[in-house]
Amino acid sequence: MTFAKKTDALVYERKVLEAKSLGVVTRPKNLRITFLEWSEEWLSSKARRPGTEESYTRNVRRHMQPAFGGMRLHRIEPKDVQAWVVGLSQSGLAPRTVHLIYKTFRACINSAVRKRVLQHSPCVDVDLPEVRRKHIVPATREQVWALYEAMPAHLRALIMVGAGCGLRSGEAFGLCQDVIDFEAGVLVVRRQVIKVRSKPHLVDYNKTFTSHEREVPLPAFAHRALRDHLDAHAVLVTPQGEHVVFPSSRGNLLRRDGFYKWFKKALAAAGLPPTFRYHDLRHTFASHALDQGIPKATVQLYLGHASEDVLNDVYHHQVKGAAARDRNALEAVFFEETADVDVPSTIEVDDDAT
Repeated sequence: MTFAKKTDALVYERKVLEAKSLGVVTRPKNLRITFLEWSEEWLSSKARRPGTEESYTRNVRRHMQPAFGGMRLHRIEPKDVQAWVVGLSQSGLAPRTVHLIYKTFRACINSAVRKRVLQHSPCVDVDLPEVRRKHIVPATREQVWALYEAMPAHLRALIMVGAGCGLRSGEAFGLCQDVIDFEAGVLVVRRQVIKVRSKPHLVDYNKTFTSHEREVPLPAFAHRALRDHLDAHAVLVTPQGEHVVFPSSRGNLLRRDGFYKWFKKALAAAGLPPTFRYHDLRHTFASHALDQGIPKATVQLYLGHASEDVLNDVYHHQVKGAAARDRNALEAVFFEETADVDVPSTIEVDDDAT
């Protein structure tokens, strides 16, 4: 390497020595890169799904650049990252939100390491806030039907799609006629509605690779609810020719906030707690499926999970009445007569249990 001026050579030599003293085997020019410069390059370096792109951009510009933007990338240390994570928690963000922001930061940093812009990642030994799993009691048959009856007519079949097919809310909002096989009693999960820049969009992919194109059962009660819905309500025909089953009352794609306006009112009418979410109908589907003896591997496929680990960790909630019902089976092992034992129809579940 040659230099036009001696001063340029001395500057280069100084940067090489600085890199060596830091244990960094990298080009000296990379030592000048700030987090602001790298994070912007990382955001524009590849095409991502619209929802992912919006989430990454928001996390980087709202939470990361204000903290690290002016710092040289190689000068960010684990203690800096830890202090930043603590600050996020102290700002009032939920633990799960802090985890998602940190995950984005780590992806940005790991990309710099893979491309040899950075020698070592500062994302080591970083303590994240504990995410406490919500204790969930699956809805009973009576609660599901009460919720169905309390919903407005153009949305009530969504309740049976959640409880009977285990769809996520976005998957249910994006359900189209072409994936429903009434004769076979199944439907295919192919699309979902996502929010991009505050507007709903129908996309031809799902949350995960294993979620896409999965076939799920369409039990009789969901089958009847969908049939009745399609007989009474018009579908939304998109410019691409898709027939969306659940448009809004104004004939647009259904928005999450618009749906929840009605859902919250229906919860009160059905006697369900205000914390109950549409996603809890998916929990209800999984828990009752497992309780009825459907193999874990099969339920896993219906839910679109890559492994049974998520199923075991998240979806195995106790079905009301299961313990009392199963007591008879256990008693039969040791006693011949159990007919005189009163079995309660429900059991109390501690909402504070974990």
